[in-house]
Amino acid sequence: MIRPLRRYFSLKPEARTSGPGKNEMKKIRALLLIALLLFSNLYFVNFLPAANLSQSEMEYIEVRNEKNERVKFSRLIMGTDHIAQEDWYGATPRKITEESIHELLDEAVRLGINLFDTSPIYVGDIEYKLGKWMQSYRRKNPGKRIYTLSKGGFPFDLYWSKKLPAGENSYCLQEMLKARNMMAEGYAALPNAPNGTYASRLFGSKEQIIERISEELGHTLKNLRTYPTVYLMHRDDADFINFEPVKRSQNSVKTIMEALSEKEIRDNYTFLGWSNWKPHRITRSLKLAKKHSDLAKPVFNSPYFSLFEMSERSIHAGGIQVTHEDMMNESFLKGIKLMPYSPLAGVSILDRPEPCWENARKDARRKYGQGDPYWKNVYHAIFTCANEERYNRVVDFTEEFNKKHRTSYTVDQMVNAYALAHKRTDFLVIGPISVEQLRRTVASLKLSKMLSKDDLDYLYYGNE
Repeated sequence: MIRPLRRYFSLKPEARTSGPGKNEMKKIRALLLIALLLFSNLYFVNFLPAANLSQSEMEYIEVRNEKNERVKFSRLIMGTDHIAQEDWYGATPRKITEESIHELLDEAVRLGINLFDTSPIYVGDIEYKLGKWMQSYRRKNPGKRIYTLSKGGFPFDLYWSKKLPAGENSYCLQEMLKARNMMAEGYAALPNAPNGTYASRLFGSKEQIIERISEELGHTLKNLRTYPTVYLMHRDDADFINFEPVKRSQNSVKTIMEALSEKEIRDNYTFLGWSNWKPHRITRSLKLAKKHSDLAKPVFNSPYFSLFEMSERSIHAGGIQVTHEDMMNESFLKGIKLMPYSPLAGVSILDRPEPCWENARKDARRKYGQGDPYWKNVYHAIFTCANEERYNRVVDFTEEFNKKHRTSYTVDQMVNAYALAHKRTDFLVIGPISVEQLRRTVASLKLSKMLSKDDLDYLYYGNE
């Protein structure tokens, strides 16, 4: 292409527009146009900032604590629970490397996400891996602000420990363990405790709670190499046997808040929050924080929320969900930011070939049959007749929506947009495990603004 161009520009002006040069000039014009297009393409790909290539702009919401410390967090919060789990779903395990994890986390930041949700008990030692990545990222990008959200308050797992934790434990739990022949009189040993058997970490005196949370928090501080910006108590005070709650009265909210407000705990987080706490306990915590200035004010609440509701069986021990009507009510739990989660927030457990629902249910049933403790609950919690009807409805709705708006949104994007479009959804914890799924999930923000109240009601209720 260069040689014809040189020849063209070497001609005298009159030769460029007359005689034998006329046809050649047409060719030259075409070549110039191609060159211009190639240059433009190279410019936009190689020279524009990467963030401008994103298909969706991130949204941010400011939160502040009792000390008036303020941070603007991305509306989508990157969950890390399954990104290092090779057997999360599907028959064939995924191959996971440090490079693939870093690629996903890097892309999350590029798309505008600045808060990363983790925990010391999450699969694949991900809290440690996240801490390692964040240390490297901050060193390379000193001006970029990224934050972590970690969790404590997990009950002691008696299936693994085979004994009750040191200190005081609830009388009701001990009596039920004895009644089921899981614990002998006068002994703390539990050789036959089934999966899903837990003793509360938030039971007992303020001093005991401080000791138990400090031990747990110590793992997080070591993993992250700094303290988490947000710290959630991921369970309320409760005990469980085989995933079923032990019926007993709960420790007072004030005792728990006093423990979390003591210097040895309070100095290690900026914002406090709850996860899987019942609404009346959250309301109580807000009233206490308003009344007692020395208590850390809870800023976040993270319940389960999805178009696919849990049945009476929770997806995990102590899981608490909120409903469509709750989240449409602007006054619901006013005074605290809601950041719901679900197993469908990013990577859908319905991400299967057609027939999708049927194949997903078969996979869940297979894992349930293998004794997988997570899928043992998910199978019964999610794969209900009511949810199957909602799934079929959202499939048809998405198809009609795309025809009407000339779009190409997927069903999992519509499910995420459904959650985001509710008035009380301030943030959404997402769980994509690939870059493609992450990008799709971020695009749900734009879709959520296109959904009306009637759309949300239809997706949940149908034509009632």
